[in-house]
Amino acid sequence: MPASKEPADIPLAPGDWDYIEEGTENVIISYHGSEPELQGWVLRLTKCDASAEIDLESHEALLFRDKELQRKQDALEFAARVIGPIVGDKYVLPQRLAKTSAEFLIQVRENIESQRPRNRLSKFIDARQSASLLTKEMISRTPADSTQGAHAVTVELKPKCMALPRSKFLAPESSVKHRVCWYCRHQYTLHKDGNVSQFCPLELFSGDRERIATALEHFAQSPHNNFVVFVDGRSVVDEEGKLSDKCVPHWSELRDAVAGIVQKESLFSRLQLIQRELDSFNIESVLPMYQHALETGALATEEPRIDAWLNAYSEFRRRLDSGSSDLSAVSDCQAVLELMLAATLRDVSVLIKFDSWPARGETGTGTLKHSNYSIGIVDHDPKKVSNIPKYYRLDQNIVATYLQHNPDEAYQRPCRE
Repeated sequence: MPASKEPADIPLAPGDWDYIEEGTENVIISYHGSEPELQGWVLRLTKCDASAEIDLESHEALLFRDKELQRKQDALEFAARVIGPIVGDKYVLPQRLAKTSAEFLIQVRENIESQRPRNRLSKFIDARQSASLLTKEMISRTPADSTQGAHAVTVELKPKCMALPRSKFLAPESSVKHRVCWYCRHQYTLHKDGNVSQFCPLELFSGDRERIATALEHFAQSPHNNFVVFVDGRSVVDEEGKLSDKCVPHWSELRDAVAGIVQKESLFSRLQLIQRELDSFNIESVLPMYQHALETGALATEEPRIDAWLNAYSEFRRRLDSGSSDLSAVSDCQAVLELMLAATLRDVSVLIKFDSWPARGETGTGTLKHSNYSIGIVDHDPKKVSNIPKYYRLDQNIVATYLQHNPDEAYQRPCRE
């Protein structure tokens, strides 16, 4: 069942929260105070551009506050009623809303400013939000058993791509999408010097233990923000910006343990299957469908509410369960929402938390093999439909940039599922 949509009125003291990490849209802070209701939870605080924040008591700010609260209430329901059935309810972390005052948010903003990465400082915590999402903690500062000098270790994976598109609607000049996955093509846009990662996310979803372990090792050589290891609540890399024994206790054992979990947990195969099927049209054919739906009024200019997402997923599920490959009857709106569901799944982060991980010098063979872990996903809020034109431009730029570096198909390194 979805968590209560009404924000809880829980006393929040700015000094009781520590900075953990942040992405494009949210800052994550963890609780270290004495309030039982908050212990074991993290707070996800929405960010905004510095230019977006205005007089907190203005009519515009009050309207934004109501709209933002509605968005977060919908996100709670979306997680429970759409994402849960897709990936399995056990993988969706518990969430609830808590009231957050402007005074609390501004003070937290000031407290954590010095800990934030320099490349994230163009945005800050939005003091207009009246409520924020509390999520079950998966990144701990202390291990479950601290008596043996153990560590709390969490691995975060953000693979960004799970399958090659099988769309029949790609333009001839985009046929490279059938051979090279989004992540591997995108590397040439991110790293124009050609110094690209050897990691391919399709290896991670291969189901083969050896391929998964090799993929994780490649990932560790250039993790960026897509592969993060937290030791006692802090993200770590060695002096070369890599993941290795220099920064992670028993790194090779951790890599192999994660490989086993990826192979075993149904989450990964479900993500791959559903993302592949949801992306039946691809952005190239969805853009004109999106534009047509707006012109005819079939698609509202405002973002879809929860009922629209539920209906879209139900229709998709019926088509998938029937085994039908006929897409001719799929409406413009349905194609748009399926694409955005695929985009949402592509952007999730998988968190794997080990309750107690042995320190350096500890043999810990049995501990490594049998260490208890928990697993869940975050970052699964529905993507904005209004971003489709932006996604299309990015998609075309990624294809063009990749082909500039790799014009000859014979020398393109194909990805394999």
